[in-house]
Amino acid sequence: MKIYIPKRFKGRVGYHIFVDRFNRDETVLQEIEGRRKKEWSDAIPDWWPDSDGEYRNEYFYCGNIKGIIEKLDYFLRLSVNLLYLSPISKTYTNHHYDVCNQLEIDSYIGSWDDYRTLCEEAHKRDILIAVDLVFNHMGSRSEFFKLAMQGDEYYRQWFEWDEKGNPIYWYGFKDMPQCDKSNKSYIEYARNVVRKYIQNGADCIRLDLGEILPREFLLSLKEEAKTINPEVLIVSEMWDFAVRRINPQIYDGQVDSLMNYPLSDCICRWVRYGNYLHFSDYLHKTSKYPVEVQDVLFNHLDTHDTPRLMNLLSGEGMIQDPYCGRIWDMENRVGAPWRLGTNFDTYVFRKWEFENDSRLDDNVIKRQKQAALMQYCIKGIPIIFYGTEAGVCGNKDPFNRKPYPWGVENTELIEYYVKLGEMRKTNYDVFSDGSMYVNVNDRCMEIIRNSVYGIIIAYINRSEDKIEIDANLPNSKIIFNIEGSSTQNYLLPYGGIVIRF
Repeated sequence: MKIYIPKRFKGRVGYHIFVDRFNRDETVLQEIEGRRKKEWSDAIPDWWPDSDGEYRNEYFYCGNIKGIIEKLDYFLRLSVNLLYLSPISKTYTNHHYDVCNQLEIDSYIGSWDDYRTLCEEAHKRDILIAVDLVFNHMGSRSEFFKLAMQGDEYYRQWFEWDEKGNPIYWYGFKDMPQCDKSNKSYIEYARNVVRKYIQNGADCIRLDLGEILPREFLLSLKEEAKTINPEVLIVSEMWDFAVRRINPQIYDGQVDSLMNYPLSDCICRWVRYGNYLHFSDYLHKTSKYPVEVQDVLFNHLDTHDTPRLMNLLSGEGMIQDPYCGRIWDMENRVGAPWRLGTNFDTYVFRKWEFENDSRLDDNVIKRQKQAALMQYCIKGIPIIFYGTEAGVCGNKDPFNRKPYPWGVENTELIEYYVKLGEMRKTNYDVFSDGSMYVNVNDRCMEIIRNSVYGIIIAYINRSEDKIEIDANLPNSKIIFNIEGSSTQNYLLPYGGIVIRF
């Protein structure tokens, strides 16, 4: 089957915005529906439960769409030209994945006018907009679900029920009842949501929990999207390799791209532990993806669902052995105090996360620079999680969702990401779709990108020793240098260079 992937996404640099935590325009009304506003300077999220023992995520830093518009020139400085927004529809939590009605935008985040303005201003700067849509489930306080619980037959068929007539909840979370993705009227509602976002300016749809959405549902959404704009990109959230899935989604046109969690895992494990066999396994599996898909994979290193990159590379509690789970599968760590047989103690886990939130080793910045360089050189679209470029650290939810530290950023890291972006932009002709070959061992990596326009090679030394290399290739020149002192003859400890010829 011939696969068409919109070429306008190739070679871009993305930025993942968790809207409540990125930036707020103070002119927007903040006190809405009794929501509790948290001061931006109070960076540690409320990690403890409410008085009844529930963790509700119902406090807000009040980031909004106008706040994003204010920072569009900041993205240009980073050479970012793709913004990926977390959900912005009306909900009762700060993460907005308990959607109520995705045809409405949450009033404290903004309006459809604000959203259209964001898209228009972004497009003037050649910045594309991706939006996160949620169709696997809804929020339990959605009017649709309330009507279903009251016996409304039309809306009752939108949800899944057990043999006793009780709602089926996603992973047992009582605030997220699962939707019936085979129901025709629910599919039409989902198509309406996709249509509204695209008609108002969206260039890309990211599907939350896309990996478990049925084939027919995905094809219907994609048909709707491509009818409106054939150049829209459809991205599925998938945590494992597509080749391991019963429905891999990328071979028959169900989706255009995937969230590339396996890359994050293998980059962090190589930089931190030198696990080159794990990295080689990644290369083997993703080499079976269609080449067009490889060019537009969403290559993030951290997200709102994983610890921050600094913690992945230098924090406590990560998992070294790939056979014991992903590097961030801290909850499953053998012998952990929050693991009591088959039970899980959320309070103990969050307390441990809080106590170890910023406990990082002295090499954390050096490791982050290496991981980011790999991210920017490997096939696909590098996606920065907001604030990672500014030195934000943190373990899992809620510690990975701190507000962006405007005014107290790590300027060394920001300048590093600025230079990475300039390298990508200046060498777009190769990075956009050049072939890739990687040589790797437990100390050093060589990433080769090759196109008709030229060849780019990155050399990275993760060890604490100086390593000799022979990169004096004809007509070659260094286009990036991690520490500024490595040469085409040797790499300094934690050093790396990129050459082009």
